Amino acid sequence: MDLKIEEQPNKKLMLTIHLYYLILLLILIAKFIFGEVESLDDYIFGLFYLVILFFIMEMMLKITFDKKPLFIWMGQTFFYTIFLFLEYHIIVKIFILYQVLAGAFSSAQQIMNFKKQNEKVKFLSFHDEMTGLYNRRYFENKLEELNNPSRYNLSVIIADINNLKIINDNYGHKKGDQYIKETADLLKSVTREKDIISRIGGDEFAIILPDTNKKECSQIIKRIKRKAKKHPEKYFSIAFGYIYNSQNYKTLEAMINAADRKMYHNKKKIKQNLNFNFKRKNSWNN
Repeated sequence: MDLKIEEQPNKKLMLTIHLYYLILLLILIAKFIFGEVESLDDYIFGLFYLVILFFIMEMMLKITFDKKPLFIWMGQTFFYTIFLFLEYHIIVKIFILYQVLAGAFSSAQQIMNFKKQNEKVKFLSFHDEMTGLYNRRYFENKLEELNNPSRYNLSVIIADINNLKIINDNYGHKKGDQYIKETADLLKSVTREKDIISRIGGDEFAIILPDTNKKECSQIIKRIKRKAKKHPEKYFSIAFGYIYNSQNYKTLEAMINAADRKMYHNKKKIKQNLNFNFKRKNSWNN
């Protein structure tokens, strides 16, 4: 069970809980001093374990003050005290075994949850949450790692969704988010496992293609065009620029900038046509 961080209890309540445990402990100590104890070793062990339970409760109060598990815990220790007082040592030992096993199981769950959260944080540090693609941080790391284009025989593609602002303004941001996700899915479907696809801006994507010549790069571009044309959304459109002659560039960043310029050149051509269609559609609706 995950413990929730809540408000700490007030001083009166804290004092009441401490008195509750002190009374339980004093009852057992009084029996130990003034009464007859049949099994001394078992009884001392039981007292020692009650002190451990008290410290566990103290730690619980520092982490959380969720009343339900706290009262369950207090109820358990109350029955534990009765069993120890009556010297039902078998039941006391079963209770201790249950506590140990429950603690081990709870700790295992906490470790698993921590690992899952750690993996999620690690994933999100290098991935875009919306699309699942690599994010800009990962992309910039790759710029440094693969900064010798001719050595890795790189090709690059820069892709950008056309008129996403107009789509958001006319159809809402959910529609715009849908376009972003579908563009990511389209790019993933036409590229290879070794290719590095990143979402580097709101509607902009970069693809680094290792060990890719002109022919292979052209084939990927053709697949992108073909899939984009078959998209069911009327105004779905992607502008892209690509560079494959890596031997002409000293750095990967220079290749990216050249592909980016080509993309914006293509984007201007498509944008004018899409703007015209949007305006004409809106004028008919009005």
